[in-house]
Amino acid sequence: MSRDYIPSNNNDFFNFQNYINAQVSTNATAWNIPAAEQTALDTWSSGYANVYKDITNVETRTRQDITAHDEYREDYVAFLRPFCQGFLTNNLLIPISERAAMGLNPRGLNPRSERPYITTAPVPALKALGGGMVRFSFKVEASNKRSGRQADSNGVEVYYKLLAQTPKPEPVVVLEDSLETASDNPAESGLPTDGYQTMFSTRARFIHQLPIADIGKTLHVYARWVNTSDAKKSGPYSMVATTVVS
Repeated sequence: MSRDYIPSNNNDFFNFQNYINAQVSTNATAWNIPAAEQTALDTWSSGYANVYKDITNVETRTRQDITAHDEYREDYVAFLRPFCQGFLTNNLLIPISERAAMGLNPRGLNPRSERPYITTAPVPALKALGGGMVRFSFKVEASNKRSGRQADSNGVEVYYKLLAQTPKPEPVVVLEDSLETASDNPAESGLPTDGYQTMFSTRARFIHQLPIADIGKTLHVYARWVNTSDAKKSGPYSMVATTVVS
């Protein structure tokens, strides 16, 4: 069993979370971390600094201080663990050396975790759930009934944009399952790039909340399976999928 990357020692944990918060505060935009998530992390970190300070002096701390610290830390870890897993550990936008410096043990540090080239594209499916929520799901093959992550990938890199009205049809591209189609630039595969944003998920099925103001707009999405330790091994891009946000 691998060692938990969240330190058990309170002093080590304080330094661990403090460094992560500082890096996220500086690089949230570059790392494509939502502003609300960055703000939440900063709030948790500031609150922990207060309760941690109360227990550092063994001569003045009280049992109430220790209880308050332990309860706060438990709740903080419940937030911090999925935050790291969802936005940092295998985020392709963060250099692997920086993820290692944050103590997150990203894949790729151990030679045994090397993966082969990915030769297939995901099959995207979108489902508007109402209230601005859209379920993203990606299948390995069109014949599959369930969504699932490609075995040799660390996650899926998603390109998306919203249009207020029905646009002209996006270019139709035909992507072959070969290494020649894999490129870091979707434009080289004949895909549109103007106005597209990107996000990364370790899950092949997830729900994304869009602003209420985007209800009624057309959402366009395409994606690729990625190898976060070696971008050259990432797969080709999928076809474009669309849905109307409800």
